[in-house]
Amino acid sequence: MELTFNADIKGCSKSHVHDKITLVALYEGEVIVHLKNIDIVLEEKTLTVINPYQIHKATKKDENSQGLYSLYLDKKWIQKLQYDLFQNEEYFLFPKVVVDDKNTYLDFVKLCQNIFDDDFSIKIEEEIIEFISNLMIQNYDKKLAVSKNILFCDIKKYIDKNLTLNISLEEISKQFLITAFHLIRIFKKELQLTPYQYILNQKVNLAKELLSQKLSISEVALMTGFNDQSHLYKYFQQIFSYTPKEYQDSLIK
Repeated sequence: MELTFNADIKGCSKSHVHDKITLVALYEGEVIVHLKNIDIVLEEKTLTVINPYQIHKATKKDENSQGLYSLYLDKKWIQKLQYDLFQNEEYFLFPKVVVDDKNTYLDFVKLCQNIFDDDFSIKIEEEIIEFISNLMIQNYDKKLAVSKNILFCDIKKYIDKNLTLNISLEEISKQFLITAFHLIRIFKKELQLTPYQYILNQKVNLAKELLSQKLSISEVALMTGFNDQSHLYKYFQQIFSYTPKEYQDSLIK
């Protein structure tokens, strides 16, 4: 998958056609999206979805338009997710060009910003799957397939064993011959948590246990698989509402 963000929307008037599904959102102003047989006005707080192999280009309608988020997703990846959701064999096109829903727009912008900024790859994988799944569930007139969760205990044991290795959704899924989408659904059904949330909680609780053994914060960060000490601080405080240093100081008193 590929993500771009064009602050000044330069060069978007060139025609494009490719085998990816394209999601586009505008931060400010108005842009005209030219498709084969129709022109769509892309406004603020809306999301445009362009199906694979659909020739398209965009031009400014408002000279003050700025901030164009574009996310490109592989057709085969989308088809696989469609099968996970609806058990359909063939790829089917997204039914809408414009999704005029403020919350969907805000979720998409947040997703794009997280892709740029976040340091946990498994979290980003989950957020993309969650967003695209919800987008399809809300806009396709199809019933969801039943989720299978018989492997939950084995998956949980595997994650616990490899907790400090920063394994990805893809690695876990391949290990158990399931898709990343089903992996997320299994965890949410059994624990009301995503795999990322479970892993983060386990890592931080392990860090807390090691900190109580009077190990240095930098040692604990390394032992628990965080990128560095600052990341341990960030997530430790996020979960416990106090820093690793504050926790260790409280043990001395």
